[in-house]
Amino acid sequence: MKLYQDLAKMYDLLYSYRDYGKEADFLIRNLAKRCSPRLLDVACGTGVHLDALRKRLPSAILEGIDLNQGMLDVTKEKSLDAGLTQTDMRNFDLGRNFDLVYCLSSSIQYNLSQEDFKRTVDSMRNHAVGGKVVFDLAYCVERWKEGYTNITANSDGRFDVAELYTSHSSDGFSYWNPLYLIKDKKTGRMDMHVDKHKIKLWSVSEVRDILSSQEIPFKLKRGYSEVEDENGVPIFILEGIKKE
Repeated sequence: MKLYQDLAKMYDLLYSYRDYGKEADFLIRNLAKRCSPRLLDVACGTGVHLDALRKRLPSAILEGIDLNQGMLDVTKEKSLDAGLTQTDMRNFDLGRNFDLVYCLSSSIQYNLSQEDFKRTVDSMRNHAVGGKVVFDLAYCVERWKEGYTNITANSDGRFDVAELYTSHSSDGFSYWNPLYLIKDKKTGRMDMHVDKHKIKLWSVSEVRDILSSQEIPFKLKRGYSEVEDENGVPIFILEGIKKE
């Protein structure tokens, strides 16, 4: 997946329209009040949520994990005073506990099977003893738009970048094959890249059933605003592992 590796430095440009501050505020509303709360970002990417949280919680202890070193390299350049670890969300073990463990931007949907989904949920809950786990399903079955075409373009002092894709699904999976055009303003060079992504189109009811079958307490919210939005992104809030 080039966007998460070779093209990681373009990620923030392409997704600058996202309201990461609003999502950070949602996380804080679900965080127990502490002088120095501990938060773990699962699939942290380029650290956009970590950045928003650092601005709001200067004394927080922040950590992030991601499978792709290219994304972590971009995060390091932001000097967020956050611990970063390259590891797989399905079986990580940092040996530390957090007040809140979260996985946003539909990253949990890269788990393509129930087995992997459960392993990821277990790994997150094991790091939130007495705390909470939060994840979203922006590309769930209920919100999926087949054949939707999107074009995003942005630029900074060095690069012009554009992304084009059309959504396609088959047998419960989304196949996302975006085209990237990148112009280096300094050299005048134009590059073209075709990427490949595959995610599972989980339904809200399917995830509910998985959690209920494991007797995991959870709440379901719609949207990141304080006021519930019935058309908003489904957000699951789970309890961490309880101490005996």
